[in-house]
Amino acid sequence: MVQYIHMQDNKATLGWGKTTADGSEIWDTDPVFKNEQIEFMDWLKLLFYPKKWFLYRYLKKHLVNCLEDKPQAHVIGFEVEPIRILDVGCGTGASLVDFKKMFGRRVEVYGVDVVAIQIDLAKEKIKKHGVWAEAVWYDGETLPFANNYFDAVYTSDVLGHVKNVPSWLKELNRVLKDEGVLAMFAESKLGRHAYARNYLMKRGLNTDPHAEFHISLFAKDTLKEFIEASGFEIDKMYSAFWASFLLHPEEMYHGFCNTDKHRFVILRFINKILYKIKKKLHPYSTAFCELCGLVEMYLIGKRVEAQGYVVLARKK
Repeated sequence: MVQYIHMQDNKATLGWGKTTADGSEIWDTDPVFKNEQIEFMDWLKLLFYPKKWFLYRYLKKHLVNCLEDKPQAHVIGFEVEPIRILDVGCGTGASLVDFKKMFGRRVEVYGVDVVAIQIDLAKEKIKKHGVWAEAVWYDGETLPFANNYFDAVYTSDVLGHVKNVPSWLKELNRVLKDEGVLAMFAESKLGRHAYARNYLMKRGLNTDPHAEFHISLFAKDTLKEFIEASGFEIDKMYSAFWASFLLHPEEMYHGFCNTDKHRFVILRFINKILYKIKKKLHPYSTAFCELCGLVEMYLIGKRVEAQGYVVLARKK
C-alpha cells in the first residue's frame, strides 16, 4: 500500500498486467474522466480508448433510459429502487470512478474482484477521486448480490481468466434485471484472421503478453454460444485489434526478444522498428494507434476474427 500511495503522489500507476511478488496480476490504470463534471471534450477522450468507446456508450444509453423511466420520488415515504451498475473484475477501480462521474448520485456503482490487493487499491482510488462506490472481494464463482439486482454489468479483460466460463456467465445473468445489459470485452482464442499471431503460434511463439494468466480462450462461435446459452441476446459484437502487429508492436516485442534471434528475422526486424517508433513518439503514437483501432473496429470489426471481442448484450 505504501508503494501504491507513493506512486499515486507522482501521478503514476502500477501498470497494466503487472505481476506482484505473490504472483497476482495487477491491472492499475487511471480513470478516463479526470474532471468532476464530464463535458463534451471529456467524452471525446473515449476515441482513444476503443473498447471503452463501445462499452461506456452502450452502458450510458441504457442507464439514461432507465433513469428517464424511473418516476421522481417527490412524495414523502415513496421509495424508488436505485439504478445500479456492477463492474466484475474491477481491478484497482478506474472504471468505478468513471461510472460515478458519468452518472453521479443517480446510479449506485459496485465493483468486485478476486485479487484482494486490487480491492484495497480500488478503495484508495475511489477515496482519492472523491466519489462514492463500493468495491468488494469475491471468490470468482458466486457474486455476493441478490437475483435481479443490477441494471447493467460491465466486465473487461476478465473472461479469459475464469475457470468455468458458462457458470460465470450465468452468474452475471442471475444478478441482472430483466432487460438489463452486459457490456463486456472478452479475450478469445486466436481467430482465423489473426494472421501474424497465428503464423508465430504455429511455430512455437505465443505473442499473447498475458498468456500465463489466460486459462479460458475460445473461438468466436464458441464464445457466442456460451453467451447466448447463459440467457443473453447479443446486440452487437466487434472484433478488437485485428491489426495488432502494426498498431501494438509492444505486445509482441518481448516475445521476439525471448526467442532465438535467428528465427523470424523479417518479422522481428519490422516489429523492432515499429516498437522503437511508437516508444519514441509516445504518447502521440499511442493515441494515433488507439484511434486507428477504433476505426478498424467500425470498418471490419463485425467480420473478422482476432483475439478479443467487444460484446454488447442484454438479458433475455
